[in-house]
Amino acid sequence: MDGVRSFFTRGKKHRQLLADADVRIGVSGIRGKSSTAKRFGEILHERGYDTYTKITGDRPTSYTNGRMTAIQRRGPRVTLYENINLVQEFVPQLASTMPDDAIIMENQAITEYTMRMVNEQFLRPDILVFCNVRQDHNDTLGKRRQTIARSFARSVPEGCHVINGEQHGVIHEYLTEEIEARGATIEQVDVPDRHRDLIGAETVHALNHILDYLDEPPLPDAELQTMLDDIQPEWTELPGGRVFNGAKVNEIESTELFRRQLVGTGDDAELVCPFVFLRHDRRGRTASFVEYINILADRDLIDSVHVGGSYTGVFAQRVSVPATEHDTDATSASEVLDRLLATNQPVIFMANTVHPFMRDLADEVEFRERGGPAPLPNY
Repeated sequence: MDGVRSFFTRGKKHRQLLADADVRIGVSGIRGKSSTAKRFGEILHERGYDTYTKITGDRPTSYTNGRMTAIQRRGPRVTLYENINLVQEFVPQLASTMPDDAIIMENQAITEYTMRMVNEQFLRPDILVFCNVRQDHNDTLGKRRQTIARSFARSVPEGCHVINGEQHGVIHEYLTEEIEARGATIEQVDVPDRHRDLIGAETVHALNHILDYLDEPPLPDAELQTMLDDIQPEWTELPGGRVFNGAKVNEIESTELFRRQLVGTGDDAELVCPFVFLRHDRRGRTASFVEYINILADRDLIDSVHVGGSYTGVFAQRVSVPATEHDTDATSASEVLDRLLATNQPVIFMANTVHPFMRDLADEVEFRERGGPAPLPNY
């Protein structure tokens, strides 16, 4: 009976824990959610707040006042109810001390309905950060950027304040109309001209907008510049060639920004070898990367593509350059990497990173970059 009573009263307890927190911040958008949430949790902790930060990206993690705890899940499927368990496990620790409490949570949902559920039931944010609006999760959020923007706008609770990092003026106007109609408010992140071409500028500059809303002093320009410098793409130099893991961004717009920064944009841009890894549950993303590969081919920016994961044959049939399929269930990450480097072109991983094979591939790159296994820590 105690177990039954606990199950049916957990919603009331969860809402009380949220209400007791001094500030609740949600982070939504397509790209940069995990890094933005983690970075802002660190900033508030350094300023004396008691903080709980939940990250649900490549490696789901909780941070309580900077102390990291891996989120353990029982299976591959993610449920929104894990938020109740995590808040009840970690947030009561914040209330036991005097500093202001802050909950920062990345919105893990990928449909309009579930995003709204996270915001209305599981977090109830005072501030909601939209990192950007780009083309990903097209099969659940919409085929066009305006449709995706509408899904984000409809997830905003009444009375919430939105800080919008998306720099496209028309999309911001659309978001403003939709969000204000819901009884919420919105402001756009101001990115200075000198940073407009830098990857992640909208998420880094969003930090000062959040601090301003909380009546906190802004971060100095030098600190913002350091953050931006740290997240700009660089090749990983291996004995057999160069590699960049662009798969961590998942969508074509950010992938193209990475490619341009790495090899240039003019007629002298270097050809690259794309390795596109596909997941069976991300069909919309697969379709967008078919289109992207064909655009690169039409502009003579690639002359071939390599593909692994699910439905590689269908992908190979629909792209307009020769496609080499890799059976990543039967072939090791080391063998695949050897074949990619043998093209004598710099290699960019694309599309999906959350998969055991892609983790193995990233580990193999790190192993070769170091020249051997990581040294054991000193005990």
